[in-house]
This record gives sequence, C-alpha cells and structure tokens, in this order.
Amino acid sequence: MSTAAAEAWFIAGTVPPILAGTLHVLYTLVDTVRPTYFTPVARSVRPAMERTRIRFGGRSAPTMWRAWLGFNVSHGLGVLTFGLLCLLIALDDFRLVEQIDAIRPLTIAFSAIYLVVALRFWFWQPALLVGISTVCFTIAAVLSA
Repeated sequence: MSTAAAEAWFIAGTVPPILAGTLHVLYTLVDTVRPTYFTPVARSVRPAMERTRIRFGGRSAPTMWRAWLGFNVSHGLGVLTFGLLCLLIALDDFRLVEQIDAIRPLTIAFSAIYLVVALRFWFWQPALLVGISTVCFTIAAVLSA
C-alpha cells in the first residue's frame, strides 16, 4: 500500500501521547508548587497524604503526596517519551518502522493497553486520546503491511 499514507497515520498516532504526556508533566509540576490538577477534591485528603508515608521504603519513604506527584511526573514522561521516540523514528526514516517487525505491533499494543487502562481507571479525555493513537497506529500498520 501507500508508504506515505502509512507514515502520515503513524505520525498522527504519535501526537496524542506527546500532547498528553507533556500536559501530564506540566500539570504535575504546577501541583508541586500550587496543588491544582491532581489534588483530591476533598480538602482533607491532601493534608492526610502529606502526613502519611508509604509503607515501602521504611523511614526514608516519601509521603503519599510526594509519591503521587512523582508517579504522575514519571507517568507523563513515559508517555511523552514513547510518542516522541516513535515520532523521531518515523521522521528520520519511516522504512525502519516498516523493516523492524516489532515496531508496528508494539505501538498498537502500547496504545491499546493504555486504552484499556483509561477505560477502566481514568476519564473520557485520556480514553479518547489513546483511542485515537490506537486507531492511527493500526491504520498505519495495515497500510504498510
């Protein structure tokens, strides 16, 4: 099929994780200074999280609030990195995407797993974004098969 069309769909599939990962990191960084986005709605919960250490790590363990922020930063960086690496590979030489047999199924699997997680644990916006990525990566794989 059309390599140019497959490349366009693949690149389109990288946009949602880059966008979502970037926003996730930025929103979490805002929360380190002024809790806004990932802070609990119930006002009593965050102070409790700030006073409570996680069990793993003993006396040097972070508080639940710091662990929560750290998880969200690392989660956003992971999603951003996935999208950015896929984009850089595709822009540099899309033939790599076609020649390395594992890339196409891995991009579909990664985004599809995130779709399942989003549907089960999150809200509609992340589900929509990873759903778009899954569709774009799948179309790219079909076109380049």
